[in-house]
Amino acid sequence: MSIHAAIKSWLDDIQGKKKYQRYKEQETRTRRVLGQIFAILNIPCAVFYFSWCVYKANWQYWYTFIPFILSESVFLVHYLLWINLLWYKRHHHPEGVIPQKKYSVDVFIPVCREPLEIVRRTVMAACAIDYENKTVYILDDGEDDKLLSMAEEFCIGYIRRPTHENRKAGNLNYAFSRTNGDLILALDADQVAESNILKSIVGYFSIPRIAFVQTEQRFKLPKNDPWGNSDEVFYKAMQSGKDNDNAAISCGNGVVYRREALMEIGGFSEWNLVEDLHTSMRIHAKGWKTVYHDTAFTIGHAPEDVCSHLKQRWQWAVDSLRLFFWDSPLRYKGLSWRQKAQYLHFGYNYISFGIFLPIFFLLPIWSLFTHNFMLKANLSEYFLARLPYFIVYLIANKLLTDGLNNYKVFQCQAGLFYVYFSAAVTALRCRTKLPDYTVTSKVKKHSLLTTKILSCWPHMLISVFSLIAIVYGIVTIDNDPWFLIVNIFWATWTIVTLSRFIGLSLWPQMYMR
Repeated sequence: MSIHAAIKSWLDDIQGKKKYQRYKEQETRTRRVLGQIFAILNIPCAVFYFSWCVYKANWQYWYTFIPFILSESVFLVHYLLWINLLWYKRHHHPEGVIPQKKYSVDVFIPVCREPLEIVRRTVMAACAIDYENKTVYILDDGEDDKLLSMAEEFCIGYIRRPTHENRKAGNLNYAFSRTNGDLILALDADQVAESNILKSIVGYFSIPRIAFVQTEQRFKLPKNDPWGNSDEVFYKAMQSGKDNDNAAISCGNGVVYRREALMEIGGFSEWNLVEDLHTSMRIHAKGWKTVYHDTAFTIGHAPEDVCSHLKQRWQWAVDSLRLFFWDSPLRYKGLSWRQKAQYLHFGYNYISFGIFLPIFFLLPIWSLFTHNFMLKANLSEYFLARLPYFIVYLIANKLLTDGLNNYKVFQCQAGLFYVYFSAAVTALRCRTKLPDYTVTSKVKKHSLLTTKILSCWPHMLISVFSLIAIVYGIVTIDNDPWFLIVNIFWATWTIVTLSRFIGLSLWPQMYMR
């Protein structure tokens, strides 16, 4: 679509004159349009704030102002990528598309030493899928003879490879080369599928050049979802935004691939720790189309202990950052500029939260201890410059994410800053050779207190220093109340933001009530 046509379509949408043909497109118009308007209004607010910061800069402390303004700039770019990601979300009818052709489907269940009772539930559900022309396979990468017996019990296929290189992708590719179904449904070992999963989504493959259909993910979670493992912002907002730009990614489970598309890129990508993200980008770069069907047909397990949670998030971050550093979407000529921006956001998000967010944690500590500030302004000027940018952003963010993005979500992201920083260091060091990979545990583990403390020591250290800085500032600063108020506010914000991760690491039961 040309820029002129895009602007006309947007103006028609604002006036309610657009021809609404997609599912829920007209019903979501009010929230969508308001979110877009506030997102655009926030750009001049940002320009004013940045101009004010530069004008009021205290260059005597350039060594703090430069990291400050650089971090603000990084998050402004992050905001622009976020707007692009959520600008227009595409939704699909839960019943899917009526198939025009009978496709044969191979159901792959890759297994690597997961508990047998969990695998059994997955296999039973896969066998019960209401689709006649399907073949279920257990892909055993753990050499467990009990799985062979299970396959024989259920009269399904069993594939065990002689060597075990390239992790899950290698396991999938070994089975891929030894099967011949038109489509492939990938189910993780702990993911129990509903019986209507195939009948609801195979119809999409009647549309030419549809490479895969990813469904929404759903998990068994403890009360209040303390770790934020439901990832509602991603599954209910971000993926739908990506879908509108033909950039919805495979999540590796509950996804149906067209064999022809995988063959064109040489099978599942073995370049990263996990196959899904890089495989998706290579498929899009070849001109294939994808669909995110925003209805869940599977339910599985999510990490419930701090060690498993951190390991999973670290692996996801390493994959996204390796792609960002060493196989950038900007290099792929087959991707549109919107697709490139969608893929760029993955790695950029981890850099923003892992490298630049901690600068905001540290600056108030420095200011309260040294009685110095990187800006020369009074309290009223600061709030006049900062508040419009902040408030309009919150409104736009709330509207564009359909109310799903809240402070708890931010706390969950911010609490992982050290994990993301570690992942960035690892990704930079691992251009050609991958770090060790292990499958995330599907059962809850009980960690020692020392392990729990080690998982949150950076958060505890920053929080303690923030608290000491607040007390020190109150005791020693008596001639500059605006300076004291601003820095106490941001130091308190740091403590409150990091408190959730510290509490979850040490006393997770508190958050499950």
